[in-house]
Amino acid sequence: MSEPIIKVKCLAYVRVAAPDLSKAEAFLDEFGLQVAARTEDAIYLRGSEPVSHCYVLSRGTPGVTAIAFEADSEADLEKIAAIDGASAIEKLDEPAGGQVVRLRDPQGMQVEIVHGQAALAPLEGAPSHAFNVDGRRERLGELPRFGPGPSHVRRIGHLVLESADPSEVYRWYNERLGLRKVDGMVLENGHTQMIFACLDRGQEYVDHHVVGFQFAVDEGSRVQHIAFEVGNMDDLMAGHDHLKKKGRKNVWGIGRHRFGGQIFDYWANPWGVIHEHWTDTDLVNEDTAANDNNVAELEDYWGPAPSLAFIVSRWNWKTVKNLAMLGRARAQAMRKS
Repeated sequence: MSEPIIKVKCLAYVRVAAPDLSKAEAFLDEFGLQVAARTEDAIYLRGSEPVSHCYVLSRGTPGVTAIAFEADSEADLEKIAAIDGASAIEKLDEPAGGQVVRLRDPQGMQVEIVHGQAALAPLEGAPSHAFNVDGRRERLGELPRFGPGPSHVRRIGHLVLESADPSEVYRWYNERLGLRKVDGMVLENGHTQMIFACLDRGQEYVDHHVVGFQFAVDEGSRVQHIAFEVGNMDDLMAGHDHLKKKGRKNVWGIGRHRFGGQIFDYWANPWGVIHEHWTDTDLVNEDTAANDNNVAELEDYWGPAPSLAFIVSRWNWKTVKNLAMLGRARAQAMRKS
């Protein structure tokens, strides 16, 4: 197996467009992102960690317009710039500065590889406390101190790319950026439903996945959701309550995923772009073997089933056909399990 061209360091940011910036910013404020900078063209938002911005909001047709990964070095930018279809190394004329190489993945998504962006000072994160659980008595004479309000977003953690051929899209990211399969979901007919891929940082432990490559039931192409780490379980629950009181649309949650282990909560912005809060992910490294799983094993540890608003991005005849196919495959797998 050949080595990838580079192995990216992390997911850096997403670019998201909305037709009304004031409405989009209001949602993001309630979601827990904070404004780092503004220009005539964009609003740059951040979490509490001492890195650069993780979200770039601009005016346009609703959706994620680009995803960005951080490279280890300028030498890695030079390697990416040398491949077919890549731009030259360019200066990023944005508040965090740095350099960028732009290219397109097989489904047409703009992918930016960046290096040299300026880090921001850390912000105060979510309050925390010890827990008196499992027979342990560790919080003595102290009351939890959580107030109402948004969750405290720490960082962007992962995203899911939907397409008609997740294996092909995964292969592109694996060969160029070094993303490595951890878990896959395969039907008995061999049809790949999902590939969870992590960063490849050797012995360093990383999140269970940085990108999920998912089969789109409408066979379209898009970023299905973007996911942000929050402080802890109490912080996630407080954020859930805050968004609910603000009348925002909850499309799935709260629950705990089986693949990745995250406690999750999914919300749609005013145009249906799905944003996830999560906390407490599984961690893996190069010693973690890749696994293929059947569709019966997709069941989460606990929590509600996903809503149709989470599963279906667009209705067409392919959506109906593929939902029926998945339903049959799941029923068959459950009978055999």
